[in-house]
Amino acid sequence: MPDTEGPGQTLFHFVRYWSRRWLSPTGAGIGPDRGRDVWVTEAVAARAQGSGATVNDVADELGIDQSGASRLVAQAVAHGYLRKTTSADDARRRILVVTDSGRRLLSAAHAWQESVFADLTADWPERDVRELHRMMRRLIAHPQANPQSEPPFDPPGAPPVGGPARP
Repeated sequence: MPDTEGPGQTLFHFVRYWSRRWLSPTGAGIGPDRGRDVWVTEAVAARAQGSGATVNDVADELGIDQSGASRLVAQAVAHGYLRKTTSADDARRRILVVTDSGRRLLSAAHAWQESVFADLTADWPERDVRELHRMMRRLIAHPQANPQSEPPFDPPGAPPVGGPARP
């Protein structure tokens, strides 16, 4: 990593670096299918307060389109981590529920995440570990952490998002 890299580049480098290692198709880490199951089950758990989560809620939570969320949900349902049920409030509405297997998956994933973080920071002073944790939470809580609130990236000279402007 070059010393001239700005903090934004470092952030995205960090995310790419670690996401490739933990969702590796080589069998190292948690594997891509398991990673996707954790990702979508976590999204349902986060959104399922009250009346339950829908596929659209999952799409919004993950920052992906509805069809992508639908495929992820279908996989997690097939693996037994989520269950589709009818809403008690509206019989036309399908909601998602985390199953007992899904809760065990999340518990194991959270334990693994804590273990990885502890390993990565094992030789750090406790003060630095707490500070990194605090700063990560601060970044996540920032209003611009929501991808829908950010303007699209348009490099200079590139056509606008959605293709070239029409005359």
